[in-house]
Amino acid sequence: MMRKWCFLVLGLGMCLIVRAQGDSTAWNTAFQKAKNDLRSLAGQPAEAYVSTGRTLEELAVQQPGNPEVWYFLGTAIDKFNTSSLEKLHASTLALARRASDCFVNSIDLSSNNKYTGETLLFDPHTKILSVWGAQAERYLSAGNKDSAIWCMEQAKVYGGINASVEDYFKQVLDECTDSAYLFANGDVYFYYISYLQLVKNYKPQVHCISLNFLNTQWYPEYLRKKGSLQFGFGAEDLAKIKSRKWKQEEFTIKNKAGIAGDTAIVWKVTPKEGSYMLRSDIILKDFLQENGFKSDVYFAADVPDEMRLYLGVDNYASLEGLTLKIVPSWRATSLTRLENRLATLNELSIEDDGDFTYNKDNIQVLNNYRFAYTAAADLAMSQNQLKAAENILLFEEKKYPETLLPFYADATRKWFDGFKEKILMAAADH
Repeated sequence: MMRKWCFLVLGLGMCLIVRAQGDSTAWNTAFQKAKNDLRSLAGQPAEAYVSTGRTLEELAVQQPGNPEVWYFLGTAIDKFNTSSLEKLHASTLALARRASDCFVNSIDLSSNNKYTGETLLFDPHTKILSVWGAQAERYLSAGNKDSAIWCMEQAKVYGGINASVEDYFKQVLDECTDSAYLFANGDVYFYYISYLQLVKNYKPQVHCISLNFLNTQWYPEYLRKKGSLQFGFGAEDLAKIKSRKWKQEEFTIKNKAGIAGDTAIVWKVTPKEGSYMLRSDIILKDFLQENGFKSDVYFAADVPDEMRLYLGVDNYASLEGLTLKIVPSWRATSLTRLENRLATLNELSIEDDGDFTYNKDNIQVLNNYRFAYTAAADLAMSQNQLKAAENILLFEEKKYPETLLPFYADATRKWFDGFKEKILMAAADH
């Protein structure tokens, strides 16, 4: 049901009077300009969104049946409320609720609840999750866990949580040992796991850390005070960490736990020319060295190479299925164990939960099932087990056919088809 409320945008205390719908051409021109203005404001402080927010509010009054204008109005309100991760702790519940209401409207006004308008990064379902997830994190950082739980419950109530995607993240947590650290990036990963741990009490002992949030000043300090992340430096030095130019270097992690008898692991890092080692990278490096394998450390499998300091299957990361586990052994992934794990991953069913296809972000997450098989096939190829690689891909196609799980983009499908062709040709020639 469409959420109805007085048009009070951005906390400005301005209630507009509904006017007769004007000329549609003029409205479309004004709306296109407002959308372009909103895009151009990325990275700007909260106050920069006020003028565009007022314009979008007026446009929504004039055409309240347009789902796209509600989406962009919700985005303007959300950006005013949390213009950056650094300012997240200053967000307000009232504005979070208003932004959520706008995204609910954009969904309710769409055919079959499938929004097809333009987006800024996320679908409105995911925007609802992000709005309430950010507010939950704000309450957690202030020590108010009950309010954080309530916020994540609202994410579910208003359509930000999907059952198939929720089950995916349960399996991510299932791969983590008790009291392990799981590093993830992006709103979808972090807030789904927050929902599972806070609302469902599902594996709450796993420490899920947002790599994105580590770039802020407040989040690492919050983790340090809470005791969730151990560092080799104090609060003053932590606050001084800044990004720096990233050149080729060698990293070392001492094996403080004595696992496998190794004294340390060492690997070379060769970043792209002109890249920077971000604040999050420096903090992660320090934590890994301080931890020294005393607690298990995992990365979500789709965390980019540079965000996990180039730890991967080619050096000291074991592929577990949907995660990578950092281990003190060189190229330690067991193909047999990995294949057994893949066989246990959930199947998908439109009958059980067909609405996962309504949200392109859900499709992107669930495609990680497909790419877990791809990674396993690639590992089999590297070990010259060509028939095993072929069988892995054929099993994936049967389990996750495109008719059930669409590809996120045409480029993704093209890459997958090329990868499959390479493996099938190699197996045929063997």
